[in-house]
Amino acid sequence: MPLIFLFHRDDAHLVEEIVESVLKRLDHVRIVNSKRLVGIEKQISHVESLLQVEVQDVRAIGIWGMSGIGKTTIAEVLYSRLCSEYEGCYFKVDVKKEWGGYRNMHLKKELFSTLLGEQDLKIDTLHGLPSSVERMLHRTKVLVVLDDVSDQEQLDILIGTLEWFGRGSRIIITTRDKQVLARMVVDNDIYEVKELDFDESLRLFNLYAFEQNDTNKNQIEYSELSKKMVKYAEGIPGVLVDLGRELLGKDKRYWKIQLGRLKKKVPIKKVHENVRLSYNDLDHLEKRIFLDIACFLDGLHLKLDHIKLLAKDRGYSVGVELESLKNKALIIISPDNVVSIHNIIQESAWKIVRDESDNDPENQSRLLDFDDIYEVLKNDKVYVYIYILKV
Repeated sequence: MPLIFLFHRDDAHLVEEIVESVLKRLDHVRIVNSKRLVGIEKQISHVESLLQVEVQDVRAIGIWGMSGIGKTTIAEVLYSRLCSEYEGCYFKVDVKKEWGGYRNMHLKKELFSTLLGEQDLKIDTLHGLPSSVERMLHRTKVLVVLDDVSDQEQLDILIGTLEWFGRGSRIIITTRDKQVLARMVVDNDIYEVKELDFDESLRLFNLYAFEQNDTNKNQIEYSELSKKMVKYAEGIPGVLVDLGRELLGKDKRYWKIQLGRLKKKVPIKKVHENVRLSYNDLDHLEKRIFLDIACFLDGLHLKLDHIKLLAKDRGYSVGVELESLKNKALIIISPDNVVSIHNIIQESAWKIVRDESDNDPENQSRLLDFDDIYEVLKNDKVYVYIYILKV
């Protein structure tokens, strides 16, 4: 192998440039605690196969799924592993939360200033880029992660078109709404995040409930209670982590109280808040259909056509709305067209109904509790008969 000697008229200046370049890349590296990652490697390998980092095209991929399923964690791990291979890197957590008004322009400037290492980058329009910026960007291989994108407009403004970016660039988008990816990401490049299996769920829960992974006295003593907690979570990492943190250091009496709350279908606060955000983004008809499925139709194993027929009797067509709810990861439509809903989301839907009038069931749009139904029927049988038919 021949020896190649590089000469520089100013070695000190060259060293400064190298150090600056290395520090710039290190500044974007996100440290991920790998000891707390359970059951994620196989999911990461799926997303890596979609990225095809060895191919020198420009590619965007989507990571899609319900709240708490682990989309952000997968994106963080990939970013930490890949960032050093790119000339510019950018990771924005929770775009949905940051979006709105003057912040949109701020985010756009932040994105391209970070990618190009130019703090005083001049961008004065939401749509498009100045030609000078576009030329620089087109020569730069970048890695961009936009987390929790909730609207296609966010991608239109922040990413624009893949033609802006240099060869080999990769864009990773996490979202709860598959539809926002439609213009930029083809279906085959969207990964739907899966639930953990029971053993993986138990390991993850134990990491947070006992602060260690190895079997110990407490894990054995609390074994049956732990399994019940894990069964409730149904493989959702966010629920397992929140439960574990809530129970860490607590005695058995507290564990049993918490388990009793879960059996009464009282959702975990943080999980409910996330589902509520998704619910608030629905239009009026989507909200009605979502609550109907959560309160009345789930567990009946009804086919899509049956639900469409039931809804038709109420005077509206629901095909588009059901597809929208599926894309927003609020309901599940199986390959054989059976409609269902995840228990965690269903419990939040029930709380949304109860919160309509917690102390006065007569004013709730749907009656769920047998005692409430009895009390309302007892007080006004004719009114309630009409009331139940109405919903």
